[in-house]
Amino acid sequence: MPSPVGHILGGAAVYLAGTRRESRSSRMVTIAFLGSVLPDFDFLPGILIGEMGAFHHGISHSLAFSVLFGAIVFLFFRRIDQAVAIRASMLAMLAYAVHVVLDFVGVNEGTQGVPIFWPLSTERFGIDLNLFGHFRWSDIRDGIGAIVRWDNVMTLLREVLIGGGAVFLLLWRDRRSVRKSKL
Repeated sequence: MPSPVGHILGGAAVYLAGTRRESRSSRMVTIAFLGSVLPDFDFLPGILIGEMGAFHHGISHSLAFSVLFGAIVFLFFRRIDQAVAIRASMLAMLAYAVHVVLDFVGVNEGTQGVPIFWPLSTERFGIDLNLFGHFRWSDIRDGIGAIVRWDNVMTLLREVLIGGGAVFLLLWRDRRSVRKSKL
C-alpha cells in the first residue's frame, strides 16, 4: 500500500488534472491534499487504544466515504463561496477516491484489501499491481521510527517516480499550454 507520500502525490495529480491553471487556489489545493490523506486518519482510534492498525483500512477506505467527504466539502463551501462549492466537492471526492483506489491496487501479501464497496459489501477487495512496493510501519510506540525506516526507502522512491512523474507531466502540460496561448 502506498505511503503518505504516495497518497499526497495522488492528491497533487488530482488537483492539477481537476483544476484550470487560472482557477487554482490555496483552498482548492488544501481540499485535494486533505482528501488524499483523510482515509488514513482511521489510525487515530487505534492509537487511542494502543493498537495503531486496529481500524486501518476499514470503512473509511470506501467509495461511499469519498462521496460523504465531497458532500461535507460542498456544504462547507456553499456557505463560503457558492461559485466554487461544486468544483471543490468534486475535487475533494476525487482526491479521496484516488486514495482508496491506490490502496485497492496496492494490496501486498499479507494484507486484506479495502472495503471499497461498503456499505453494499463489507468484503475487502484488492489487487497487487506491484507499483509501489510494500510500505512498512510498526507500532506507534516506536515513535517516528514507526514509519521512517530504511526498508521503506525503495518504496518511497518508486512512489516519487510514479506519482511525481504524473505530477511532472501535468505541470509540463500546463506550462506547454501557457506557451501555446502566448503564440
